[in-house]
Amino acid sequence: MRRSTSIALPILLGALLGVGGTFAARPHLPASPTVQGLRVAGERIPDETDPRLWLEQRDQLLKARPVELRHGELRFETTFGELGIGLDLEATLAEVQAVGHQGSAVRRLSQARAARRGEIDVAYRYTVDHHIARAHLARYASALAREPVNAEIDLEGHRKIPDVPGQELDVDATLAALVEGAGGESPLPLVSRLVDAEVTLHDLGDIDVSKVLASFETKYQTFKVGRSHNVELAAKRLNGLVLRPRQTVSFNDRVGPRSLEAGFQQAPEIVGDELTVGIGGGTCQVSTTLFGAALHGGLAVVERRSHSRPSGYTQLGLDATVAYGKVDLRLQNPHSFPIVVHAFTPQPGIIKVELLGGTAVKQVSYRYGIGRVEDYVRRITVKPWLKSGKSFRKQKGTRGMDVHSHVTIVFEDGRVEERQYYSGYRATPEVFWVAPDYDEGELPPLPAHAKGVEGRLAEDGSDVYPTAG
Repeated sequence: MRRSTSIALPILLGALLGVGGTFAARPHLPASPTVQGLRVAGERIPDETDPRLWLEQRDQLLKARPVELRHGELRFETTFGELGIGLDLEATLAEVQAVGHQGSAVRRLSQARAARRGEIDVAYRYTVDHHIARAHLARYASALAREPVNAEIDLEGHRKIPDVPGQELDVDATLAALVEGAGGESPLPLVSRLVDAEVTLHDLGDIDVSKVLASFETKYQTFKVGRSHNVELAAKRLNGLVLRPRQTVSFNDRVGPRSLEAGFQQAPEIVGDELTVGIGGGTCQVSTTLFGAALHGGLAVVERRSHSRPSGYTQLGLDATVAYGKVDLRLQNPHSFPIVVHAFTPQPGIIKVELLGGTAVKQVSYRYGIGRVEDYVRRITVKPWLKSGKSFRKQKGTRGMDVHSHVTIVFEDGRVEERQYYSGYRATPEVFWVAPDYDEGELPPLPAHAKGVEGRLAEDGSDVYPTAG
């Protein structure tokens, strides 16, 4: 019993001394919410200052602070406030008030002395309004954006052209970098990430250009120089296009805008219901030839529109008109193998499209029927610049009609697919340009399928003027 008492006594005395030490140190412990001399982000909090009000002032200064955002050679000027970045007042205040006010008496005294010596510096805590930040960063997205370039096969050069990854703004990574660098110096980074191409060099590894899935060709007149140039340029742009399984491609995206800057020339084209001169005329013949090959190759037709009038270079229902930014031809590859488009001119005056890569279609038959037929009108347009008494036929009239196409596709695996689609061709007026003093009696009789002069048809729909037999 005596031995137990001798062991317990020092423990009891130590506890009493510890308690006594705490009571003795209590008058020296920091009493205010903030210990004197405490620094926040390198700046000393003034004595007798409300720390919350002081931090609110720092928050306003931060939000007004200019910052430069940088990505490579790109530079953008903004502020932290416009980026939605500010101080997290509650979190920062909690960190500030914890110094010298938590833990044992010895720890609290030690922190108070260190703070007075300027040895404790509390870091700011930041907050981000993600709605504001994303809306503001969206302004820079287009400047950073770079579309990926698909891998291609250069059929003439018998080589594969590697893909080039694209680039886009990585908003989340940029926000993280901005918050991390908010306490430092400008500039701060705009972070981007790579965007993979839809068709990579790896995707081209199993393409067998010796196998022809389907082909289609049309003829054009080489003496029409501008139109011929446009046909050949559009074919060159289309050539080498790769469609991987289930991929959808756009003719307009591939060929690009039809402009002088893009290399296209002026040529006749249809605007409304009259033939006129525009830039890129002839491009539709290339889209038509591609459509014919796609139909015979069993490709899925996602978007296609017929011309406003029948095309002289292909059958009714086998045409496909395009207008950049308005009307497109879009196709999807439904097969298990990638397809490469070979668009070329095997000889002057012929545009041909081959779909290479495999054999999946055994036989294709195409037929069409004509439904409603509409006669056309004669349009007389006065041209003040024509010499007195002069007139000439600017455009031949064509009848409008509804065409219903039927396609039967027999695949190599025995499947048979029936497709039906519609083409609507509007009646195209016969157009005469005449001088102001023209004599209508001098114009030739109305053709067989002209129902009268535009604006002067009989109420019962009969011809006002006689027609040729």
